Amino acid sequence: MDIKIVKAIDEIDAHEWNDLITDNNPFCRHEFLSALEKHHCVGEKFGWIPRHLAVYENKQLVGAAILYEKYNNYGEFVFDHVWHSAYEKYGLNYYPKLVSAIPYTPASGVRFLAKKDNEKRVFSALLDTIYKICEKIDASSFHCLFPKNEVGFFEEKSLFI
Repeated sequence: MDIKIVKAIDEIDAHEWNDLITDNNPFCRHEFLSALEKHHCVGEKFGWIPRHLAVYENKQLVGAAILYEKYNNYGEFVFDHVWHSAYEKYGLNYYPKLVSAIPYTPASGVRFLAKKDNEKRVFSALLDTIYKICEKIDASSFHCLFPKNEVGFFEEKSLFI
């Protein structure tokens, strides 16, 4: 598996991306995420820096993750001010953090994308890559907001608080 971090969703073929979506959620579609970027709704100015992951095998997209590097909690619909305060109290940085979510949209849906028969293997590779990115950028944590397909996988890994 070859995993790439992309700084713009348009670096990934739209048809291949959309073929991985298993729940017909319009907010997970390539077109929606691309529109957020093209119309400057996400980016450094708003604290949603795209860091989507693309998993390739034999040059074919087999998995992906909706992922953003965050320096604030704007548009998450999860109010983690207490966590931020606790980090500050102990002299730690809460930002950056990595967030797998749809910006400004508190709707459940897929965040890790893969075909049903390949989910566990691809999800494990995505999570390993996310951990490595967290280390590299000195992120405080990884958050997956309003997940759907990933719930069982995250429970297996004891990742829910």
